[in-house]
Amino acid sequence: MGEKITIGQSLIITIFSMAVVFLVLIGISYLIDVLRVTANNNKKEAKEAKDLTESVRVSEPVEKSGNIEDEELVAVIAAAIAASMGVAIPDINIKSIKRVSTPSPIWAQMGRIEEISNKL
Repeated sequence: MGEKITIGQSLIITIFSMAVVFLVLIGISYLIDVLRVTANNNKKEAKEAKDLTESVRVSEPVEKSGNIEDEELVAVIAAAIAASMGVAIPDINIKSIKRVSTPSPIWAQMGRIEEISNKL
């Protein structure tokens, strides 16, 4: 019990202890970053689902152009929404339809459509 520690030994113990503390703090920092990224992914998915729901339930009136193609397009969209949500078509109230900008160019979309139609 009476063993004395020299100044050099105390410096070594101090440096070792500080290194351990900093390593633990760096580990905690990485853990927090991983949790933040995981939480943001869940928020993005929830936000995208909310945006899709809001885009379907926009309260602007549908313009009646009398064009049969527009009515067919609305019918197809209503059927697709009903199929994806698992509800009946009369339960869906579409008030407006807005075009969403696409990240890929039109030629890429046409290529995909042709590829899909060739496989059918």
